[in-house]
Amino acid sequence: MRAAVLKQLSGRRGPFVSVSMDVSRTAESSARELDLRWQGHHRELTRRGAPKTMLDAAAPALLGPTGRAGEVGRLVVVDPEGVALDVVLPQPPAREEVVFGPAPHLLPVFRALHGRCSYLLAEVDRTGAAVAMVDVFGTSEQDLEIRGSHDVVHKVPGGQTSQRRIQARAEDSWERNAAEIAGALDGLVSRHHPAVVLLAGDPVTVSDLLAAAGHRLAELAVVLRSGGRADGTSATARDHELQAAMADRERRVRTELLNRFGAAEGRQDDAVQGFIDVVDAVRRAQVVELLLHDDPSSARTVWVGDEPLQLAVNRGEVVAMGFPQPVQTRADSALVWALVHSDAGVTLLDPGDPDLADGVGALLRWSDRSTPHDGLPSMPGHGLPAGSHHR
Repeated sequence: MRAAVLKQLSGRRGPFVSVSMDVSRTAESSARELDLRWQGHHRELTRRGAPKTMLDAAAPALLGPTGRAGEVGRLVVVDPEGVALDVVLPQPPAREEVVFGPAPHLLPVFRALHGRCSYLLAEVDRTGAAVAMVDVFGTSEQDLEIRGSHDVVHKVPGGQTSQRRIQARAEDSWERNAAEIAGALDGLVSRHHPAVVLLAGDPVTVSDLLAAAGHRLAELAVVLRSGGRADGTSATARDHELQAAMADRERRVRTELLNRFGAAEGRQDDAVQGFIDVVDAVRRAQVVELLLHDDPSSARTVWVGDEPLQLAVNRGEVVAMGFPQPVQTRADSALVWALVHSDAGVTLLDPGDPDLADGVGALLRWSDRSTPHDGLPSMPGHGLPAGSHHR
């Protein structure tokens, strides 16, 4: 998974103050409790050496209104120039974190987005569709109404010739309207690139719409049993189905990544696992996707220089990169910061997913003879000796 919002940090330089908090305001006392928790975080960051100017910049962002109802989180990152990132998260963090160091702490974003994806929801009837485009943070990007141009949409009872003609015209209008809705949705899919398209409403129109859909729309479409524009439809049932469809999509994506990782590991080419080997691959910008069994309590550290890709498990390697005064910092922050800088993704694994050495692995863009691997060939084609393998 990539989080496009993190591109806002491009070009920013540390040190960074990073604060992830539960900023829900679900009770009258919430604002006061939030302020008290921030005061505690302020004291801890001060103890760690964070400058007062940076903490003063963080406070208004953390304590200000989010514009979102219900339970939400917030990640605020501040550098010496001011607020570098302010993101409202679709759910509170499992535990609040404060970090002061050379890399921003961005894992709270990937934790909050775990199991979520962007989607297009189209609730259709025989005259048109109500469409919502929702990003991965649960924020509505666009709401619009699509109206079909064909207005003979109701059948009439009876069997006389004129009535049969009206019925035929009505059915033709349904199909034409469905085709127009499909064309409009095709355009939205091309422009917004949702991860999934959810269709709810009149079954006949949905069927006609899918028959007229372009390849990408048909590939992404999931038909919901609940929801729609008719009176009496249940928004609650629709939302439960919507959440289940997103979770199912994310499971399939994660399974595909794990299968690719397993196949590449079997060949000993475009995958590595284990902390030291992954750090080496991240430093060389080889990683296309990090696979991580997330452990917020991990005490692993790396040494880093002045640039995101200047990192290593020992100090001497960073000095050899031309940075004479490396800093030791938490590994998860430095790794994710380097991955964002090199346009790589991060996938957090579930407890039931296969174990990885040290809880971490990576799919690679390429590998060569210098890429470390973890074993001897165990299957035909495993550990091919020649050349580089590009994906």
